[in-house]
Amino acid sequence: MTALERLEKFERLKELINGPEAEEFKNYWDGRFFTGDMTFLFDGTPYNLYFYKGTLVDVELGKPVNGYYVGISGDEEQWQEFFTKRNFQLAISVKHNERPFEQLGSALANRQNNTVVAQVMRLIAKAFCE
Repeated sequence: MTALERLEKFERLKELINGPEAEEFKNYWDGRFFTGDMTFLFDGTPYNLYFYKGTLVDVELGKPVNGYYVGISGDEEQWQEFFTKRNFQLAISVKHNERPFEQLGSALANRQNNTVVAQVMRLIAKAFCE
């Protein structure tokens, strides 16, 4: 999959988060509290998502100017494995996974936004596998 094809999938993710998944994302997964950017790297290519109070405002290809706030980095093999299992805790666990995803940004920001990042990853899997 090319970078632009992936960008189209992230546009589909935007439709999901702001549309049919909005209520659950904002209220059950506490997305309403998230304002900032979230970056996902696929084989070193960064896809940056800009949120405001749980609404996905914009999706861009490229590293954020102000650095990484929160996010996940992995290669194609790691992402494909996640798409089949969709278990966030296992995907980032250094204890239970030989090749865990790398968390981007500060440890504190990642811990504070763990559930929101996990749900966005599950929705990425949904958008990419439809």
